[in-house]
Amino acid sequence: MTALKLDFRNPDDRASLFSVAPVRSSAVFGWKDLYFERRDDDMFETREHAIDGHYLMVKLNPLSVAERRIDGRARTEVQRRGATAYVPSGCGHSVRYIRPLGSLCLMTLHDATLRDIADELGLPGFAGTPAFAHETDSFVLNAFEALDRELRDGNPHGALFGQAYARLVAAHIVTRYGSAGRRKSRMPALSVSRIKWLDDYIESQLTHPISLDDLARQAGLSPYYFTRIFKEATGLPPYQYVLHKRIEFARMCLRQDQLSIEDVAMACGFGDPIQFSKQFKKICGTTPSAFRAECRHLSVQDCRRSA
Repeated sequence: MTALKLDFRNPDDRASLFSVAPVRSSAVFGWKDLYFERRDDDMFETREHAIDGHYLMVKLNPLSVAERRIDGRARTEVQRRGATAYVPSGCGHSVRYIRPLGSLCLMTLHDATLRDIADELGLPGFAGTPAFAHETDSFVLNAFEALDRELRDGNPHGALFGQAYARLVAAHIVTRYGSAGRRKSRMPALSVSRIKWLDDYIESQLTHPISLDDLARQAGLSPYYFTRIFKEATGLPPYQYVLHKRIEFARMCLRQDQLSIEDVAMACGFGDPIQFSKQFKKICGTTPSAFRAECRHLSVQDCRRSA
């Protein structure tokens, strides 16, 4: 039987494989660097298919038993939390659950992304080795749960979040599931002056979407290297760093008491005032309106003391 050719970025292709809609999907937010979804289901079975892109599945809960076939080899999997399956791009694949599926997350990544990452890591090439869901992969579990939370919360960090995780997971696939050897390479560091340059760029672009590619280009580095050395230099991944810059600017706007909360949200690059308030409270411990009220109170006290 000829394997069904599928591209998970295509909703019709996904519908041909899954009869039940996912709980959450990155398709809603238009992520281009990866496709990600969370799926809760009972008994489940697919026909033989080949995915255009590298496929990762991680089990959330509870324990399940599945019969999986990859590239002509069949295995029975006892899937516990964190059990991870990897299927290289274009590889024949099918699965049948003989105990309820429960909850899992899955992702597909472009083949070009993994080849770019392999090149950046100094590898002569990339050839993925399939892996059945026998072993726990803590990195994939933690990454996928972070992606699931991001979708659950409405993608407050924007496209930058998906871009960063696409490269991090791609690097993990290359190093854990790849078969090529490493060449020696030296990763540059971000200087203080370069971080200042990036700060100026981010602050000048706060009202607009800021992508990982934009930031890496400003630093003159590849997106993967930039993500790694940026966190080493600042203590935060790029998407969180940009978020903190947006909130810092919001605090300044709220102190001036000239713009409405909705206008402040727009000025800081938040299209949704509700998400703005949610992220502001998460970082500052209070809502924008309460922060503004406190600033007014302190301003009145200062005026009384100086009178």
